[in-house]
Amino acid sequence: MTHARMEFDKIASGRKQVGPLHMKGEDLREACSALPNLRDLEVTFARCPATVSNDLVQGLFDWPNCRKIDRQETYQNLDTIMFALHGIKLSSFRVDRLPLEIFRLANHRSHWFTHAQSFSSLSSLNLTLDPSGLQGPSSAFRAINGLGRILQLATNLTHLKLAFHPYSSEQSKFVLSLRELFFGFTYTRLTDLTFEGVSCDEEDLKEFLGRHGATLARLRLGGRGLAKPFEASHGGVHLYEGTFKSLFTGLRVKLPKLERVHLEGVFECEHPDLPAHETYNFYPLTDENWEPVPTPRWVRSSRKTISCQPFEQYILQGGVYPGGNSLANAA
Repeated sequence: MTHARMEFDKIASGRKQVGPLHMKGEDLREACSALPNLRDLEVTFARCPATVSNDLVQGLFDWPNCRKIDRQETYQNLDTIMFALHGIKLSSFRVDRLPLEIFRLANHRSHWFTHAQSFSSLSSLNLTLDPSGLQGPSSAFRAINGLGRILQLATNLTHLKLAFHPYSSEQSKFVLSLRELFFGFTYTRLTDLTFEGVSCDEEDLKEFLGRHGATLARLRLGGRGLAKPFEASHGGVHLYEGTFKSLFTGLRVKLPKLERVHLEGVFECEHPDLPAHETYNFYPLTDENWEPVPTPRWVRSSRKTISCQPFEQYILQGGVYPGGNSLANAA
């Protein structure tokens, strides 16, 4: 712990010497312009810097409550990065903690829309959004509207991931209307799609997925979310209208090109008093590259976690629906 404290103090001191990123906007833009082969950019707030060697400091980043950010400074830093990328033809762009309210604020959303025009060259976009700074439905609506304008600039996407990590309430899910987000927009090349940590309407989700039936080959619903190292995954999907049986049955018809499906986290329907109510807790079988992963140590019978493999088989091949109340109690 003493060594960890010393290393942390060294990092903090170095950060103060360098100064905030948003004070070096012109330098960053000049640096990006001098990299003609720059194609992939990742902005990370939730991962330990590679230069940190202390195991204790590295491990702290696995705990969401240890990831502190200054939201105002984060807005400015992200604006600076977008300014620096103006005219850069990126192939992939990823941010692992993007305050969603930035798209509610007029000056920031205008800045992004002006400088994100180069998103048209993206083939992969991966955004993990933090909605904990939003206050009320009207604030959320405006933020989603602004986010949708940015997403629709990325017209050539083949891979899209939208995850919602509410740091103020780590196990909750963000209420998302895909109609309000995309307004009927369709990605004509989309092959891989991930939605994580959302609460949505079955028909809304099914309609959006169906619009991409001509190209969509791999679908991931849910994910790790903001679960601590010893916890089951949090980033599942909640349906406030509809059922998973109806959703999964419909996908088999609407997505004829689908090859793989992965489900992770707590999946739950509204109306727990109805016979059609479903609740599942899926543990991960593959990573985002569809490579198999070992069964996590937190998987045990007392948590009633299950494999999504029978559901994937049902969506792809049909047969008897594997769900129902009996499965919710299975180990």
